[in-house]
Amino acid sequence: MNPFLRMALPWIGGAAVVMVLGAGVVLYGAHREAAGVTKERARAEAAQRAITEAYQLEKDRADAQYRGAVLAREAAKTGLAAARAELDRVLRANGRDPANPRASRRPDEAGPDWIGGFAACYAEYGDLVADAAGWADQVNGLQGYIKALQRSE
Repeated sequence: MNPFLRMALPWIGGAAVVMVLGAGVVLYGAHREAAGVTKERARAEAAQRAITEAYQLEKDRADAQYRGAVLAREAAKTGLAAARAELDRVLRANGRDPANPRASRRPDEAGPDWIGGFAACYAEYGDLVADAAGWADQVNGLQGYIKALQRSE
């Protein structure tokens, strides 16, 4: 065998071992980087899912609260309408006009009677309740919006 080849063979073998080890390290690093990217992507997707679910839960809770308030307001309106209908029935039974409960039908009944006054007061109360329900909805909506903003900070 050639003396030069005999002298270079260990160096070539050593270089080949170093190159194989270097390639192994590079491949291992690339694999670890890909695994890290995959893990980070999965973590980000899980966080995004959690945020979306929390948002949906908050939206559902607010919707349920709003529906409850609307149902309560509708029940109150129904109660007011039933009481108003009963007052109108009493007024008709006593010969009064429910549209103008304070007006008398006979000349000797010039002053308002207690049922007519009560009916007029109750009608005004019904209007006030309807206005107050709208204001309460606005206030509750604004408060819910502010609380949601404070939680998101």
